[in-house]
Amino acid sequence: MAKALIVKDIAPEKSLDECARRIITTRFHEMMSFKEGTIDGRDIEYVHDMRVASRRLRAAMQNFADCFTPKKKFRWHLKRVERITSTLGDVRDLDVLIDQFQKDIQKVPADAEIGVQNLIKHLQTEREGRRVPMFKMFNNLDRSNFEQRFLKFFEV
Repeated sequence: MAKALIVKDIAPEKSLDECARRIITTRFHEMMSFKEGTIDGRDIEYVHDMRVASRRLRAAMQNFADCFTPKKKFRWHLKRVERITSTLGDVRDLDVLIDQFQKDIQKVPADAEIGVQNLIKHLQTEREGRRVPMFKMFNNLDRSNFEQRFLKFFEV
């Protein structure tokens, strides 16, 4: 799992609003840094790292929600982050299952190996199916200029 980025320029003498904005934008950049690898799909750790980063971002947003107005705009951004977390979770769950069965296949009796291989193929097909909504989500976020809108709303 990727380490969380260090949030720079927060200090007790700075306003809560400014610190909250720096924390949230740092978490956002952290999350988005995994987007290309997540879309590529060859390394399952990108999905995991992006999902973890989205959960950190979501927690920061929930903790500092009272710092932001208008509330309706804030909730719009929070809902998008929640959707990212959920959509990535659907893919990640299958990544974990596939990975575990690939490790376990060496431990099963020879007569069960073909069944486990078939199960892995089935799960891989299911994973590809769950990536389709993920691609759609990323396309919708891009079309709505989510990244620019998010950073503009939370900019310091």
